[in-house]
Amino acid sequence: HTKLTWKNPGKSILYSGSHKCAGFNHQIICTLDGKFLAITDPVRGARYDVYAYQFHQLEIFLDEYALADKGYIGSGLLIPTKRKALVGESRATVKENKSRVNRLRSVVERVIAQVKTWRVLHTGFRYPLSSYGMVFLVVRALIFFAAGYPL
Repeated sequence: HTKLTWKNPGKSILYSGSHKCAGFNHQIICTLDGKFLAITDPVRGARYDVYAYQFHQLEIFLDEYALADKGYIGSGLLIPTKRKALVGESRATVKENKSRVNRLRSVVERVIAQVKTWRVLHTGFRYPLSSYGMVFLVVRALIFFAAGYPL
């Protein structure tokens, strides 16, 4: 999620109540060995992760063993078990499921952290909103270049 800072708060379409700021939602896809596969174009404003996943039609790129966090409930991806899912399952089974999924997802979180080292993607964007698209394209190209992909 990229935060935006601007002087005209009247653009409420970009405001995210959960983050208490305005911004865009980007989706990052990588392999379990940390190789970047995709960083999507931004989805504007107050959108859940599962909405951005469906908006970009990312399900066509992933198989039934793709992992995600709890923000993707209902998408068909493997997610850690929610606390309320204890009905019919033993507590040890649920704990083991969470542990396995989170252990695998730690690689994904490191990839996301690498993307967020680009300050423009994790702090307030203070330039004209119309320039964000071009700035993001340049940063995405540099991320893939740094990861060893040819331009």
